[in-house]
Amino acid sequence: MGAPLQKTRDVRRDEWGFTLQELMTVVAILGILIAIAVIVFLALLERWRVEAAASQFAADLRLAHGRATNQLTDWRVVFMPDGSPVSGCSSADYCMIKLSAPYDGGDSTPTMDSETPPAPRELPEGTKIKEVTFDPDCSGGDRGAVAPPSSCGGTRTLEFSSNGTVRTLRPGQSGTVRISSDDGSPWCDVMFTSATSRIRIGSLAY
Repeated sequence: MGAPLQKTRDVRRDEWGFTLQELMTVVAILGILIAIAVIVFLALLERWRVEAAASQFAADLRLAHGRATNQLTDWRVVFMPDGSPVSGCSSADYCMIKLSAPYDGGDSTPTMDSETPPAPRELPEGTKIKEVTFDPDCSGGDRGAVAPPSSCGGTRTLEFSSNGTVRTLRPGQSGTVRISSDDGSPWCDVMFTSATSRIRIGSLAY
């Protein structure tokens, strides 16, 4: 009986384990690594959202261009940061609207197509249209008018014409629409060229 008991004591004496201090150190290191991983993941998620929002917006601009040239009438993409009287679009990030006739067709006040309701569009959650490089339409129907942005409301409009061009309700004006996260960074520019309706997505920036 004595020999086996002595053998068991020897085995236990040779066993090795972690101290409480060592365990706490490992837990702290794991906590730091997890926190870093969460921060990196959230940053990537924000980046992916902005890229997805810019891609969606550019795709809708191209869609408006294609519909305008195929249907031989103007399509508008209206941004409404301050709301809009357009029915069903007041809370949207932007809205796609078909006109009953080309804007250059002679009507001083273009009318919407009665058979095609406005299509409100929402950007992915956590993203927004931050700013544009062109002035909002303050012309009051005068195509040659120029007015500072501060003198009129916040609604901006891109007009895709049946002749394949795009303008900001003023002739020959190209520009940029900036898509960003809610806090403004990161952001991505969507650029349009007036003469050709070319839509291009810029690089993501911070």
